[in-house]
Amino acid sequence: MSFEMKKEKNGNIVNFTAVGRIVPESVGKFQKPLEDAVDMGQINIILDMEQVAYLNSNGIRAILKTYKETLKDGGSFYIKNPSQMVKSVLGMAALEQMLLK
Repeated sequence: MSFEMKKEKNGNIVNFTAVGRIVPESVGKFQKPLEDAVDMGQINIILDMEQVAYLNSNGIRAILKTYKETLKDGGSFYIKNPSQMVKSVLGMAALEQMLLK
């Protein structure tokens, strides 16, 4: 399964939709758009993960880095519509309360 990251800007909020498996081969495609958004000053980010079939530790690191950068700059970051697998992984990492809305 391939990976795709879709981006849609809505006012001062950037919505990303991740589709596929976040594994070592695809983590760059996942992380780069998030980093680019923060670098461009887009610090209110919503990440839809409903269509993510797998999330590894590299993906979690990318999420946490983006979360910390947006909050540091006075913005917001959260995950909406997590797939059951994403919810389970975030729960095991004790991150669900911090990242899910």
